[in-house]
Amino acid sequence: MNPIKILVVEDEIIVAQDIAGRLKKLGYAVTAIVASGEEALEKVDESPPDLVLMDIVLKGEMDGVTAAEKIRNKIDIPTVFLTAYADDKTMQRAKITDPFGYIIKPFQQNDLRVAIEIALHRHEIETKMRAALKASEAARESVEEKAHRQNQYISMAAHELRNPLNTILISAELLELDRTRSSDESQVKTLRLVHSATQKMNQLIEDMLFMGRAEAGRLKCNPLPINLLEFCQDLLDQLQLGNEAKHKLRFSPSAVTSAMLDQQLLHGIISNLIVNAIKYSPDGGQITLELECRQPGEGDKEAIFCLSTQSLFANSPFKNINSPLLIIRIRDEGMGIPETEVGKIFEMFYRCKNSGKIKGNGLGLTIVKKAVDLQGGAIACESKIGVGTTFTVALPYVALSCKMP
Repeated sequence: MNPIKILVVEDEIIVAQDIAGRLKKLGYAVTAIVASGEEALEKVDESPPDLVLMDIVLKGEMDGVTAAEKIRNKIDIPTVFLTAYADDKTMQRAKITDPFGYIIKPFQQNDLRVAIEIALHRHEIETKMRAALKASEAARESVEEKAHRQNQYISMAAHELRNPLNTILISAELLELDRTRSSDESQVKTLRLVHSATQKMNQLIEDMLFMGRAEAGRLKCNPLPINLLEFCQDLLDQLQLGNEAKHKLRFSPSAVTSAMLDQQLLHGIISNLIVNAIKYSPDGGQITLELECRQPGEGDKEAIFCLSTQSLFANSPFKNINSPLLIIRIRDEGMGIPETEVGKIFEMFYRCKNSGKIKGNGLGLTIVKKAVDLQGGAIACESKIGVGTTFTVALPYVALSCKMP
């Protein structure tokens, strides 16, 4: 066990050496003997001791009280004052620095040991108490944060579910009232509204369940064989059906036809990014889904690819960019994201200031980021106001089959 380190601050050299000798006999290590407050501050910076023995009355511009206060503000080290005499005013100042003890000169060796041990014990207890209080405060804040998020979930759910529920109720009433008078076309339109509203409700419920599992740490990555071409084409067809042909969804597949990936997480990534692209793009705008596979050792192409995607993995747990990667790019011709807000878009419930009255709950990109992270991948965003946005996702994968380009 290392000996306790003590800094002696005493301007009477004979007294200082005597104190140092006694400390060594008691088994303590003396880090230094200094004669001024200024020197004491320097030594604390150079080699922090476990305790400072500080004479109250020191020669020079800085007395022991001031030096102890500066040390206390700089680092958590207990101070024990040494004093032969001091006026009431000085003693009152000394109390403000919250010293861990006083030793009155002259003193016996045992008095020195008792004062030091009591000071160190008190300091240890106070340190543990502060740590416990800090942990308790962190736990309280965590509970409050969870409660706040739960309130946000409930508030958001109540708000977001109200509109589709109203649509369904009104549509049902129209179908009931006009079942004999309305045309087939009118009924089909009403049923489409019901279908659309039901899809929105279902998606919101799925999003909330996803976030609930993610918050509780119950989401796991479960890679299984998946046909990428069929999966993406089916997903785009579903989204196109709900889109009512207002936007053009284009698919550019990769050479990899099948791979080991988590289907649920992949669905969460692609669907949320495309739904966002549709939501924030003008009618008639083109939205493109591109897939690209990169295998290790592709020569110059691989070197160029590594340079272009290096920033993707700056803060990602997946940093081995020489592994096979599936690159997913989703481009739109929408309103774009303000440059100052790109760093915030993955925060829960965050919505950009230029989103205006476009409806949304601020969960989509949070879900995308969590789904990417769970697969050890990375995501990047490039956007320009009035031009469009491109999200690039890189996921490690195991290819099962390829088609020749």
